[in-house]
Amino acid sequence: MVVHPVWDLPTRLIHWCFPVGIGFLWWTGETGRMEWHSYGGYTLIVLVTTRFMWGFVGSFHSRFAHFVRSPNAVLAYLKAAPEAEAPSVGHNPLGAYSVLALLFAVLVQGLSGMFSIDDVAFDGPLAYYFGGEYIDLALQWHDIGWVVLQALIALHLCAIAWYQFKKRRPLVQTMWFGSHSGRESVHAPVAGWRAILTVLTMSGVLAATILLAPEAPSYY
Repeated sequence: MVVHPVWDLPTRLIHWCFPVGIGFLWWTGETGRMEWHSYGGYTLIVLVTTRFMWGFVGSFHSRFAHFVRSPNAVLAYLKAAPEAEAPSVGHNPLGAYSVLALLFAVLVQGLSGMFSIDDVAFDGPLAYYFGGEYIDLALQWHDIGWVVLQALIALHLCAIAWYQFKKRRPLVQTMWFGSHSGRESVHAPVAGWRAILTVLTMSGVLAATILLAPEAPSYY
């Protein structure tokens, strides 16, 4: 039987770009390097929207239809005895919701930043799309979202440590190399051109949205 990676290359690249990108955004935000902060934010928005699209057009184990289960399935997973739990090739039912929560948190953080103004060093490119009506709300969401994102990251790391060291599941190795002994797929990955086309499409949509954004009204 031919085996293939559980996680295709686009999924792995996007996954490992997130900790680097989030760390970069934290550093640039803390040190006031707002131009770099904005470019880092644009990059993460492209990556997270690409990952959302990849959940529909990507390889088998990267698709939401495969790994996102019903709430009842999550409850059944939580109630199951540890010895009765069958190792998942891809995400388990609970891990799937963790992935969705992190993706949505990153997306909200990026979009809220694009609608924000700090009155000192940064004007979000989309801040005046609605006549500046939501600037304060976006800034609040950006501040709150950062706290939420940190909490989700902490939970994510704790869960990985639990499965990696307590349950001896090679999650890190699988996400790094694509597969590991006992964690392999029978489904071939989709063609790489889909990922390239998806990234280019999401980049084009973001660029067009920024270019078409209204400028600040004269009273600002």
